[in-house]
Formats: sequence, structure tokens, C-alpha cells
Amino acid sequence: MAIIATTIAAGVPAYLIIRSELEQQAWARLADGAQITRILLRNEQDRLLDLGNLTSQRPTLRRYMIEGRTERLHEYLREYQSSVDLDILFAYDENCSPLTPDALPNLCTDLLLSGQPSSLEIVDTEPRLVSVVHQPVFDDLDNQLLGYVTLGVYLDDEFASRLASASGFTQSMILDGKRVASSLTNLTEVVDYSEQRDPADADKLLLTEFTHADIRYHGALSSLDGRDEESRANVETALSVESMVSAEGRGLLILLMSTFIVIVVSSLLAGVYARKLTTPLLQLTLAATNISEGDLATPVPCPEQPSEIATLAQAFEESRNNLRTMLEDLTQEKAWSEALIQSIVEGIVTMDSQGRITSFSQGAERITGWSQEDALKESLDEVFAVPEGGLKFSEQIPRPGGMQQIEIITHEGHQTTLSVTNAKLVQKEQYATESALVLRDITEKGAVRNFLSYFLANISHEFRTPLSALNASVELLLEELDDLSKEDISSLLNSIHMSVTGLQALIDNLLESMNIEAGRFKIRRRRTDFNDIIIDAVQMMQPLLDRREQKLHLNIKGQIPEVRVDPTRLTQVLVNLLSNASKYSPINAPIHLVLEHRLDDVLRVSVSDRGPGIQPEDREDVFRRFVRLEDHDEAQYGVGLGLSVVKAIIEEHGGEVGIEGRPDGGSIFWFELPCGGGTG
Repeated sequence: MAIIATTIAAGVPAYLIIRSELEQQAWARLADGAQITRILLRNEQDRLLDLGNLTSQRPTLRRYMIEGRTERLHEYLREYQSSVDLDILFAYDENCSPLTPDALPNLCTDLLLSGQPSSLEIVDTEPRLVSVVHQPVFDDLDNQLLGYVTLGVYLDDEFASRLASASGFTQSMILDGKRVASSLTNLTEVVDYSEQRDPADADKLLLTEFTHADIRYHGALSSLDGRDEESRANVETALSVESMVSAEGRGLLILLMSTFIVIVVSSLLAGVYARKLTTPLLQLTLAATNISEGDLATPVPCPEQPSEIATLAQAFEESRNNLRTMLEDLTQEKAWSEALIQSIVEGIVTMDSQGRITSFSQGAERITGWSQEDALKESLDEVFAVPEGGLKFSEQIPRPGGMQQIEIITHEGHQTTLSVTNAKLVQKEQYATESALVLRDITEKGAVRNFLSYFLANISHEFRTPLSALNASVELLLEELDDLSKEDISSLLNSIHMSVTGLQALIDNLLESMNIEAGRFKIRRRRTDFNDIIIDAVQMMQPLLDRREQKLHLNIKGQIPEVRVDPTRLTQVLVNLLSNASKYSPINAPIHLVLEHRLDDVLRVSVSDRGPGIQPEDREDVFRRFVRLEDHDEAQYGVGLGLSVVKAIIEEHGGEVGIEGRPDGGSIFWFELPCGGGTG
């Protein structure tokens, strides 16, 4: 009986611990999967919003809507829809009447009433979900509402499969308690999510278990439209726990078999081997005591005879190894947490109730200049010295949960401004209270503020100049229209066109710069005649060139082949380069645009100006954001975004950009593109 009790006492806790750990890991991983799913859905919605903004601003779309050419508009939208991976793309007039034959008549009105630019809608006669974006379309001349465009992606089985592939979890779309799409084949049964399981540990997700195709799953339900948990539309993230069930079964089987063998053998041979069992049992008892006291490093003695004791010893050894493995895992997690704390840029310092430092992170070392070895056990005021005449550091520490800016003198003697937050820590073992301070160096915050002021001053100037020209031209047209000649009116309209073109180029550069900064910058390649790109860029720049009486000389060397590029982005590149050449060249000075198809299948494009030129040491800097050379005429300065956008677009195509000086004065801005379109 002692052997049986010992086997059960060692095996059952080990089995229960392993089972509990597997269960907790499965639910924790499922909660992470639900979070990943929400992030992926938000990213898809952001993509649709960006695509909606770009679609509503397309000149061709506006022109067809203004001219009322619905058939051509329908053809244009179908071609555009196929190029941007959309399931629906509808157009409506300003009264929400469909302009395309396939547009759903009530969808526009429902979206306007919702007041949201993006939402989830139910379309068709069968239950079907679609993620839609609804954008107004305005005339870019008088800002008059032309109509609306609606873009959408069906949340069907294909979408659920893509979402499952990206997240690593099974995904299903649920509408009114019924699955309408799933990455699992023939998954039709609906799971009851009315009860929560462990809401505190599962981030308040609705959780359940279900079986499909004889496979057991854990499932988590999240609102698909991000409104609340009672939304009609939800996404179900599921995780197969079949491997966990198999592991539990094997563990239970081993435990039952071991216990059964011990019972049978001990019952038959208890009387015969009683005396021989005494010594091995004492050894196993000692090993069990060592394990209960935390000694998992000492192996359990495994005698060869008698076999019953050997079997029991092996079970003990397996339990010891399992517990040691779990302890090592916990130790590694603790080490990972400590390494994470050490890698944080902010400094983390803990101190006891006497104000002595008990831990000092690497971030604190970088901020204060003190090493961890020197700072530990030292007084807080000793390590964090303050400027002469100020309050001690300990007297300026904020209350728990508060934040305070404190001036300190670092170990090297530099004055630094810290943002300090405080939290109370209670050690359960000692019932002692410690404080944790989070330190952030905000010395450079003033420099960032100055930079922001510089950027706002420049960008406001860039907007003010064309807006002032627009205002003056429009006022003159309104007040003296009857007295103006046809040539005067044409001149004023040309001025208005130039101002709008300049504003559009500035806004395009700002948007591209923000996309580059946010990591969302992408290009969409297609086979394109480069001559079409040249024509579009020259048409946009011709009013500026005419106003400054500058002639554009185009020189094409060799036959220019079709290239696989993003024509819209390359048009923006040429507009930026030609605009710079025009602004920094004297009036009446010619501008040269040269195209050359080289033998190595590379297309080289260069724009030459007659400006003041750029010194060799400054040529790399001009392609950085917000960089502007100070020796230029103050009336022609910009925000410093155009050339950085040029560099980003060309490098995304797999090409290169550069600057060369002209022997007779001025600069040559050039870029090279592989005619195959690069590897991007």
C-alpha cells in the first residue's frame, strides 16, 4: 500500500500540473490569436480606407462623373477594380442614385445614415458580409459634391482562408449566430458563446469548445466591426487542441498502467520481498522528500532489483524530470522578462523602504552614467544628484501613478531632464513594500519642439503662397469680370490652375512622406509606355514653365521600351524634378529632359537646370526629408519633401537617384530604372 500511495502521490500531481499547464497555454495562445486577428482586420480596413481616399481623388473618375458618361464610368471602374483586388466598386450620384448597373440601390443611403466612412454591411439575398468604405467625390475646381464611391471586400470563405493563413488560426465569420464563411470545410454548426470562460485571463473574450470532423477546437468570439460583443457580425478564432488531448491521454494511460502494474506486482510479491524492499523504499522516500523540498537536481536512485521498486523509481525519475523541465521553462521566462526590462530604453529602478536601490536596469545605466554594480545598495539621492540649490531627488518623486519632471546631474556631470513615474511593489514572500521608478530622458524634447515649429512654419508658408494667389485671382475675377479681356481672364485662370497644381503636388508629397514614415509605402506596377508618363508630367508642369518663360527641351536617345512601373508614382517623380528645375533656374533659362535606353537594359532619365548648383558635400543631404540648402533665395524655399519622395519611389522600383554638376552651371538630377521593373 505504501508503494501504491507513493506512486499516486508523485504521478497524479505531475499529471494534473502538466494538464493544467497545457490547458492554460492553449487558452493563452487562443487569446493571442484573437488579438492578432483583430489587428489583421484593422489593417485590412485601413487598406480599404486608403484605397477609398485614392479612388475618390482620381481625375478620370471625376471627369466621367462630371460629364455623366455612365457607360464609360462603369468600364473604368471595372478595370480599376480588377487592378486593386476589390470585390465591389460602385458609383452613385449626389442623391445616392446608382451610376453603375451593378450598384446596390440602398447601400449608399444606408452608409450615409451610418455616418461612418467604413463599416460592415449585409448584401445580397443570402446572408453575406462585406467590408465597405464609402467616400464622397468632389470637383477639384469648385469643391462641389459629384457623388460617392463605395469599395468593398466580401468576407467569404476565401477571405477567411487568407485570414487563417496570415494569423495561423482557424477563422470563421458569424452573422446573427450563423457561420456564413469559414476557413474550415463544411463547418456549419453554430457554437453557443453565451457564457464566458475565465474572462479575466482571456481578455474578456467569449470562449467555448467545439468539435469538427472529430477534431476538438477551442474558440474565441470577437466583434467583427469593433463596436461591442453583441454585434450581429463577429469573427471566430479557433485553435485545434487535438495534440493536447492526445498528450493528456498518453499521460493518463502511463499513470494508470504504472499504478496498475505496481498494485499487481506488489500484491503478489509483498510478503516475499518485504525485507528486500525496505532499503529501496527508504531511498525513494528520501528522493520524494528532496523533491518536495525543491531539490530537483539530484537523480532518483533506480535499483535494478526488485523490478517493482525499479518501475516505481523510474516513475519518480520521470516526474522529477518533468518538474525540472517545467522549472527550467519558468526560469527561462523569468530571464526573458528580465532581459526585456534591461532592453527597454527607459530606465527602471527599484528601491526599498529606506530609499536604497535594489535593482538598476541598463536603461538607467545609459541615462545616469552609473553602472549597476556601483548603484546597487546606494542611496537614491547619492546616485541621482540634483543641481545645487534644488530639492533632493527623493523629495521630488511623485506619488504612485503620478509623473514628475526632475533635473539631475549625471555621473559624467551633464545636466539631464528626467520624466519620472512611480509605482508600489509588494513582495509576497517578505510582505515588504518596494517602489519602482520608470525614468525617461526628455532632454531632447525641446529640440523636437523646435523642429516641429520649423516644419509648421515652412509648411504654412508653402500653403499660404498658392492660397494667396488663388484668393487674389478669384477676387479679381469676381470684382472686375465685366472689365477683363479674354486674355486677362485666361491669365487669371492659368494662375489659379498653377496654384491648385502646386497645392496638389505639395499634398501628394506630404501623403507619400507619411506613408513612407509609417511603412505603408507601396507601388503598383504594370506595363507602361514611358512616353505617356512624360506627356502627363509635362502637361502638369506646362503652366509653370510658360509663366517663367522657360522652354523644355526633350532629348530621347534610342528606342524607349515599355517598362513595368507604377506610372502614377513616376509621374510624381518627374513633376518634382521639373518643378525644382523651374523654381531654381532663372526666367527664360531652358530646362533639358533627356531619356536614354542603355545597352545594359537600364533607362536613364535626367533633368538639367541652370540654377545655382549644389556643392558635392551637400548632394547626399538634399534627398533627406526636411533638408533645404540655406543659400537659396528665400522666396523659393520649400519643405524639403519632394526629393526625399523621389528617392523613395525610385529605390522602391529597384533604381538609383543622384545629382551631378553641370560644367556651365546648374545641376543634373538623374535616376535610373531597370526596364524589367526591378525586383520589388
